Amino acid sequence: MEIDKETQKKKKRPNKKRKRAWSQHAKIGTITEIGIDMSDKDEDHLKKHFAEKSHDITFYDVPAYWSDEKILGLLNANVGVVEHIRCKRCYKYKTVRVMLRFSNAYEKIYKEGGVNVLLTRNNDRTYFIRMFDSRLSYSKVKDKFRWQAIKRLENGVQNDDILVIKDMVKTFHVFFGKIIRVKGMRFIILYFNTESDLMTAINKSIQRFDMGSGLLIKKEDDYISESGELREVNRRFAYFTYKNNASRSNGFRMEWKQQGSSSTHSTLSRRHNKWW
Repeated sequence: MEIDKETQKKKKRPNKKRKRAWSQHAKIGTITEIGIDMSDKDEDHLKKHFAEKSHDITFYDVPAYWSDEKILGLLNANVGVVEHIRCKRCYKYKTVRVMLRFSNAYEKIYKEGGVNVLLTRNNDRTYFIRMFDSRLSYSKVKDKFRWQAIKRLENGVQNDDILVIKDMVKTFHVFFGKIIRVKGMRFIILYFNTESDLMTAINKSIQRFDMGSGLLIKKEDDYISESGELREVNRRFAYFTYKNNASRSNGFRMEWKQQGSSSTHSTLSRRHNKWW
């Protein structure tokens, strides 16, 4: 009996972090909606400061730890007036599909083909996310982000993420950039419009940075290992991953199509029954 008690003492009890991590893992793939009451909106204010037409938009790179209410508030404060919102919990990010009226500034960006969205949270940090017309096919979205380069940021680079991204975007003439973290290491991924733009940036980085610390060409499926090395995805493993999780491999277009099917209806957690 004494041995049993001693064994029980040695067993690790799940702390709050473990519980939270497991809770988040369990929610991967869950889809939620928030109903929005538009009756209290000032029509004169909307006509003056926002686009006349609503758009069906999908946002990417939204941190998964943000609540749906937080996302709704940030989009309303920074981008436009949200009329409907649906969020899908992925691993590190959320995919957010909305019907909204852009602010006049973002309406102009959208019509010019821009994808960058800046969300300022608590007036102290700015996040870059991407936006697309929800009707775009997965192949078109993937093709737009085909030309990529990556660079590890040295420990001496203490600038805020937003400052680093702005500097890199300006220096190498990219249309989008984001910073990721792997085991405490920071990397910046840059996206170019054409292969020519990518190669020009690679040559420029050779002149600007020391040997081995400049930009590296990154293929779409390449990933950063835990040791900080750029690795090519195992095609055989990816194939089996595809077979076991087709919705992830087929991209957001397939994900949203499947959401309306009976096979995934059981995972749909609704806060409001209406959707456009």
